[in-house]
Amino acid sequence: MTATTKTTDDLTNNLATNITTNIALSQSERQQQEKSAVQIKLLKGPLYRAKHKDLWSWLERDQFQIREYFQQIGLSLLLDEAEGYAFLKQQEFDADEGTFELPRLISRRQLSFGQTLLLVLLRKRLAEHDSEESSPRLIVTRSEMQQWLVSFYPEVSNQVKQQKDFNALINKIKEMGFISVLVNHQDDFEVQRLIKALINAEQIVSLIEMLSQVNESKDDNKDKAQES
Repeated sequence: MTATTKTTDDLTNNLATNITTNIALSQSERQQQEKSAVQIKLLKGPLYRAKHKDLWSWLERDQFQIREYFQQIGLSLLLDEAEGYAFLKQQEFDADEGTFELPRLISRRQLSFGQTLLLVLLRKRLAEHDSEESSPRLIVTRSEMQQWLVSFYPEVSNQVKQQKDFNALINKIKEMGFISVLVNHQDDFEVQRLIKALINAEQIVSLIEMLSQVNESKDDNKDKAQES
């Protein structure tokens, strides 16, 4: 073998090694970008397998590293593979243990009576759907939700205003991510299974009874105020 041939072979081998290294770096960088995309999405809100297929596959691939990353900043990753959703929850520390309380990244949400009521009614309808239907998707209409709510409120003379109030309530639940409007069907909504993480099946009946009592108490106080 001549010196020229050896030099050419060395150059070829070095070039092949550099190309392989660059490809490996490129794949590593891409995987890091994909992992970052999942982390950012989770910080902004829930992630759904049906809606975010690429992000979900990356989450499954890098679940350990993603979970570890969030634990370092005081967040827990809750993932339900059966229902196909994942979300973040603020870790709660016991003050008596003398642990340093981290600043909250996820603020506590104070639900109004109406918001709580609609969420419970949606969860009740989802439980009925799961026991009766084979389809995993539950679609409800704006009109249905308004009818559910009406039965928990006293009769009013201004029904137009009441419907506006109910629509504002529905929009708020949509903003929270528990329902999503269907494309080109502004009055049809899919109930997101994330709601099962908020309210379990055992709580439905007791919560509806409690909300009914709260509403009856409000009505009694209103009647007494009008009489006086």
